[in-house]
Amino acid sequence: MHMRREIIEIPDAVARLAAPAQQRQIRDLSMRLRRLDPAAIVTVARGSSDHAATYLKYAAEVTLGLPVASVGPSTVTVHSARFRAQGLAALAISQSGSSDDLALLARALGTAGVHVVALTNTPESVLAEACRDVIDIAAGPEQAVAATKSFVSSIVAGLWLIGHWAEDTSLLDALSALPDALATRGETGMLDRALDQLKAAESVVVVGRGAGLGLASEVALKLIETCGVHGAAYSGAEVLHGPRAILSGGFPVLTLSSGAGQGMDQAIEALEQQGAGLVSIPACDTLQHPLVDPLLDMPMLYGFLETLSRARGMSADAPRFLKKETQTL
Repeated sequence: MHMRREIIEIPDAVARLAAPAQQRQIRDLSMRLRRLDPAAIVTVARGSSDHAATYLKYAAEVTLGLPVASVGPSTVTVHSARFRAQGLAALAISQSGSSDDLALLARALGTAGVHVVALTNTPESVLAEACRDVIDIAAGPEQAVAATKSFVSSIVAGLWLIGHWAEDTSLLDALSALPDALATRGETGMLDRALDQLKAAESVVVVGRGAGLGLASEVALKLIETCGVHGAAYSGAEVLHGPRAILSGGFPVLTLSSGAGQGMDQAIEALEQQGAGLVSIPACDTLQHPLVDPLLDMPMLYGFLETLSRARGMSADAPRFLKKETQTL
């Protein structure tokens, strides 16, 4: 049961990023980026790593005041784009670092004058070699096909970088307290109800807002990968536009409220009134930081998805047609 074991290892993985050697490296890199003073940040990632990039997008925009945009690998691998991006910064995120398309894009951005930083669990990977700087996310070996601890560690590594870059003491203090908070965060009975609702579900909408949109996207993907359930993620604002048209008659909707603010309350109230089958994960404010508290829900949510997978007669460790590392153009 690789996935279950790796979920349990999340607090220890996160704690490794707070070690003195890791912190020195991240602080030194943050100083170089502060001197660079880029006008914007771009991200390079796919799958779960792209969901981590979404989380870090909100963190960077809120904390650094810098706009963040995703660059698609196919711009280089399929369309042979040549960038004009002198002086920007980039975060290239990949657990394995083995995807050639990400490495090619990172190299193309570097050639265009972008300072590209890899966040990877494999610092000797082809992606790391294509980047100017590398942060080892230190998640440790991950054998389950579905990423769990490497997803959380990618976000935490990025938050440490952003926190030092911005010299944001409240963010840094919350990150320092995160490993212990993760280790003591209990499960919620709300997920017992979710198991009953989703055991036979064919489709689930997952809703988050702000940085939580990245977590909602991750949960939706894991529903597909490990449980054979179609999952779709929307922000707490976007769900009230087109998607709400089908969210009635008990249609399953999982809402993640930590760090989302009052905007999520509006979405929950509206969907409840029209008869959606709501399962709401209440806001967690243990660390009292909107960019860190949402991460406290992830071990619980991952554990629930692993349980749901078994309840549906599937193996979360070995999803059909999938393997740990995937090569795409």
